[in-house]
Amino acid sequence: MTSEPIIESGMTFGPYPEGHCFYIEKSETYRKIQEGVKMAEFLLLRSQDDCIVWIIEAKQSSPRPESQPNFDAFILEIQEKLTNALTLTVATCLMRHSTHEELPNFFQTLDLKKANFRLILVIKGHQEAWLPPLQDALKKALKPTIKTWNLSATSVVVLNEAMAKSQGLIR
Repeated sequence: MTSEPIIESGMTFGPYPEGHCFYIEKSETYRKIQEGVKMAEFLLLRSQDDCIVWIIEAKQSSPRPESQPNFDAFILEIQEKLTNALTLTVATCLMRHSTHEELPNFFQTLDLKKANFRLILVIKGHQEAWLPPLQDALKKALKPTIKTWNLSATSVVVLNEAMAKSQGLIR
């Protein structure tokens, strides 16, 4: 869908190689179902050979674990967005939506039997020391998704801006 950079939450993601990124949040598929359905920002095919799809959600900030109930609501929102993006991705790849053709070819031909997914949260300007409680809480919230989709134990990742930069996600 795009090889242009994606600007989300004050960060510039990409650009990525042609056909490796699908801006699911701006897609026609999502537009048709969006009422009551929260969605992550975009999908990134990180390794075509290994069929690894990263589902990316970006945030400007996050509440601290001590700030209840804001922290729990934040984690729930991220969990919903990442889970919905995973489900919509697979449903679209399986042609459950008439907008299947808007997927880049690499996604249309994705071998779902071999595909692995990483659920990634990127938080702008977050200190590295603040990430472990977020990662733990998000992993716990996503545990049913991880188990039902048989994802790896390392499939949930929380990154700050510097870490995302080192992973080649942002400029």
